[in-house]
Amino acid sequence: MGITTKIGDNGKTSILFGRMINKTDQRMEVCGCVDELNASLGVSRAHVTAPNIKQEILSVQHVLFVIGAEIATLEEDQHKLKQTITKDEVRSIEREIELLEQYNDIQNWFIPGDSPSSAHLELARTIARRLERQLLRQNQQNKSMNIYINRLSDYLWLLAQKEEYYLRGIERKSTEHMPIGEQQTTI
Repeated sequence: MGITTKIGDNGKTSILFGRMINKTDQRMEVCGCVDELNASLGVSRAHVTAPNIKQEILSVQHVLFVIGAEIATLEEDQHKLKQTITKDEVRSIEREIELLEQYNDIQNWFIPGDSPSSAHLELARTIARRLERQLLRQNQQNKSMNIYINRLSDYLWLLAQKEEYYLRGIERKSTEHMPIGEQQTTI
């Protein structure tokens, strides 16, 4: 089948498990925001230079695919999903935030735009905040998903700060660590 199905010509779109909904449904707005965040992170990943940030962003992008699938599934079909966001993903991103906390220094707070790479991460952070608001409006039932997205904006802010530190040569003590969840050493 080609990319053009013509199914959406009448304002409907298909979601997971063969269901059809209106393109104006709030669920589609949230799915679009997840897609926008993932694309924004892709741009960020293409531009960052600090060691291992590319892999860290890619790990988040994989989680966003799970979130997108969960949002694109009606409540009655949720049991059919192979994976959903759980407390494990929340704990994982919280560990990463703890590792990045050294970049939370008000004395070296960088305004977005000094470098394209950190500015892209800041833009992704703002999209994550919008996604959080949309999830709350949608009354998303998976509380772990809501918490993960709330933490994600903090995480992206810290990644942007880490990128700025790296680019400016302020902090180079070992900015390397393993992708999310694989290691718990300090940066």
